[in-house]
Amino acid sequence: MTMRREWLRILIVEDRPDQLETLVNALEEEGYEVVGARTPVEAWENAKCEGFAVAVVNVQTPDVSGVSLLSLLKTKNAEIRMILSPAFASLDSAKDAIGEGAVAFLKQEGSPSEMLGTIRRMFRDQLTEYTKGLEIALAEREERFRLLVDHIKEVFWVFAPDQSEVWYVSPQYETVWGRSCASLLKDSRSLWNAIHPHDQPRFHTHQCEQEVNRVQRECRIVRPDNTLRWVRIQTVPIRKPNGDLQSLAGVAEDITEQKRVEEALTKTERQFRQSSRMEAIGTLAGGIAHDFNNILTAILGYTELALATVPKESRTQRNLQEVLTAGHRAKHLVLQILTFSRQAGQGKKPTPLHMVVREALKLLRSTIPTTIEIRQSLKTESTILADPTQMHQIIINLCTNAEFAMRESGGILNVALEDVNVTEELTGAISGLHIGPHVRLTVEDTGLGMTPEVLERLFDPFFTTKPIGEGSGMGMAVVHGIITSHKGAIVVDSIVNKGTKIDVYLPTVPTQVVEPLYDQTAIPTGKESVLFVDDEETIVRLGKELLTQLGYTVEVYTSSIEALRTFTQDPHRFDLVITDQTMPGMTGEALSRELLRIRPDLPIILCTGFSHVISAERAKALGIQGYLMKPLAIRDLVPIIRHVLDKTPSSLAQS
Repeated sequence: MTMRREWLRILIVEDRPDQLETLVNALEEEGYEVVGARTPVEAWENAKCEGFAVAVVNVQTPDVSGVSLLSLLKTKNAEIRMILSPAFASLDSAKDAIGEGAVAFLKQEGSPSEMLGTIRRMFRDQLTEYTKGLEIALAEREERFRLLVDHIKEVFWVFAPDQSEVWYVSPQYETVWGRSCASLLKDSRSLWNAIHPHDQPRFHTHQCEQEVNRVQRECRIVRPDNTLRWVRIQTVPIRKPNGDLQSLAGVAEDITEQKRVEEALTKTERQFRQSSRMEAIGTLAGGIAHDFNNILTAILGYTELALATVPKESRTQRNLQEVLTAGHRAKHLVLQILTFSRQAGQGKKPTPLHMVVREALKLLRSTIPTTIEIRQSLKTESTILADPTQMHQIIINLCTNAEFAMRESGGILNVALEDVNVTEELTGAISGLHIGPHVRLTVEDTGLGMTPEVLERLFDPFFTTKPIGEGSGMGMAVVHGIITSHKGAIVVDSIVNKGTKIDVYLPTVPTQVVEPLYDQTAIPTGKESVLFVDDEETIVRLGKELLTQLGYTVEVYTSSIEALRTFTQDPHRFDLVITDQTMPGMTGEALSRELLRIRPDLPIILCTGFSHVISAERAKALGIQGYLMKPLAIRDLVPIIRHVLDKTPSSLAQS
């Protein structure tokens, strides 16, 4: 319901001029806007141009004109009220007037006082009716607004132009901001003060009126319980028609869950890129290591042969010994490369990790400055199937990096070990994990932390932030390779100037696996017949000379196909086959399959410097009894030969 301008306008129809003037003056003194007319026709002409709330009609002849005029006036304003003079010719005409909506009759013809009293009562009744209608309309509008607000999940508010006062805030403010609406109404700054300090510069809450424009930003809200919520805030200036700022409206959408999903997807994508890059680099490193292993095998083998023929304590023996020492150092370097590329065939055995941790920390304590406090919390004695040396290497590397990050200012180094049951949910969050029981090794420091750019390249080979001479960049790459080769996973979290936390997950084993121990104090000899296969001419010559000196009968081939053809002609001619995996035409694995198909009891030793498809476990499953990683030294190869032959009864019968 709206209050129109004609609400206080009165039309007087009086055919007597003096009486008309008297009534007009009396009503104008009361503050009403009055228009006078002497005839119904004149009154209708006025009504066509302007609207009236009340019409006072005092026309005696013809009385029917008053009724007709009332009907015409109602076409302009259906709510018009009419006051009629008692000078009607008949009762029927009065009834007609009432039927048209006349609401009052004057008792005394031309009485200004009576007319004023009637008009006052009429306006008072009309105002009461208008007020009631307005209250009902406002209540209905408020209910519709409340229902709308209750079903909108966003927070919205209306500020005064200078933002000194909050005119309205929706109830969802309490859910997102964690504060009462009353507190915001009391202090308008509390809405902006809740924004995280790092995000506040994005918002300018004290702009001049001319500078206020539509703004949309994402930021974090710090709730009273110190939890964070991500919101997307949009502020919109509400302007008057002349361009002046009338108010400032705002809408905030809670996007916390969206941010969590985005962060999870980003982390997964980052892990995928890291995994792909590591796989590519690992393949390249493994290929290089394969060729280098063949070279080292020849160097180590021929050096050992030469040492056996030169006089002891001679200069030649000392020189050859230096060559052998350098060769073993090179072998260790290749082993690191293969470990990084996940191809290291190290001997794994049941290892109580807590004992390795204690031993490593005991060693570190004497080398780490006293300004760094070492805290350890070992809550498990679970066993993992691992190479103890490599586990020791992981701990030393991680703790050394932590020490470097705290070297200048000191700090706390926390090392913890605990049991963790890896669930399907956790495998989805951490790449490389498998469901089941694990131990989690945590190394945490309070040092300098790492930037996102450094974290991105943390496991890249030869990448280091240490000064020249203090780091080669292979440490974390090797750590990553060791963990991956043990079917584990590593997670790194770091904040600049806050510190770094590294979690290493390694699967546990329920039972201990006992591996045979070989006595390598002496080099055993033999008389059996050996088929030696390798595509490197240097290595087959070395193998023949080495094994011949130890008493074996050796036949060598650089082609798997030729070796298979010779074997097929007389399957029981050979007691043992030693073959390289990476062979042209037919791999060592394929050759072994064919040989075992012909003679299932045949002892086979498979050697490799690098392979994507074969491992010690797979070789054993195929029936291959020995598996060796190059480069091969006499003390590596000969004991395995003797072990494989001695546990095969048929070999003795053929020797």
